[in-house]
Amino acid sequence: MNKFCDPYCEDDMKKDVSAINSNNLDTLTQIANRQKFDVMFTAAINKAKTTVCYLSILMIEIDYFRNRYDNDGQLSGDDCLRLIAFTLKDTLKRSGDLVARWSDEKFACILSDTDPAGAVEMAEKIRTKVLGLAIPNSASTIAEAVTVSIGVVTSILTDETSYDTLLKKAELALSTAKELGRNQIVVSTN
Repeated sequence: MNKFCDPYCEDDMKKDVSAINSNNLDTLTQIANRQKFDVMFTAAINKAKTTVCYLSILMIEIDYFRNRYDNDGQLSGDDCLRLIAFTLKDTLKRSGDLVARWSDEKFACILSDTDPAGAVEMAEKIRTKVLGLAIPNSASTIAEAVTVSIGVVTSILTDETSYDTLLKKAELALSTAKELGRNQIVVSTN
């Protein structure tokens, strides 16, 4: 038997990958994945409803990421995602907060017990820190460095407030931030 054909091979690798996924981490960025976000968001909603406190969500998208990815390649794009994920995770330090990779170039943050002013302050801190990373982005029409657009929603939850309602409001706020020129924060008014 050839020593280089280790019986560890494919089945064991599948188990290792499965173990990583079962930890609810995004494999590229090593932050929470969408499934972990869903679990934590449901718990945060339940807590906010019983304690009658604020719950804020930030929906963050890297501006012109697809264009940058096409221009600079996958490795550069992956490095950009990892650096931004690390910056987000480093910025959200409270135990009730969570940053997760939402989709390819999107991230979502749960800010437990955070009022509207606190959510906007955190969003601006994130926007400024990402810009301060000075990651080159020749594909952008608004800056020479990578920027982010952020949609913010804050609510005191009632029994009628749902997971979907909050996420739709955050997505709408993000969409408005992009329509208004990107590299900015828009707060949901509903």
